[in-house]
Amino acid sequence: MKKSVVASRRAVLMCALVASMLLSGVAIADGCLQGTWHYFDANGRLVGGQTVGCGELDGSWGAVTANKTFSQGCAASY
Repeated sequence: MKKSVVASRRAVLMCALVASMLLSGVAIADGCLQGTWHYFDANGRLVGGQTVGCGELDGSWGAVTANKTFSQGCAASY
């Protein structure tokens, strides 16, 4: 293949990748992120949690720390 054809295909693939990344960011910003944040202390013990985007299931308990994970989905539990 000619170099210009390969470059054009790469450009199209990059544009598609960037567009999909932007659209996924919009979905998160629109509130499509549903699940539970789990907060851990320095020893790895669960010390808190916060459920988001799940309507009446939303809530939080315990401490908020920088050591955290996220479980997607409203039925998320740890």
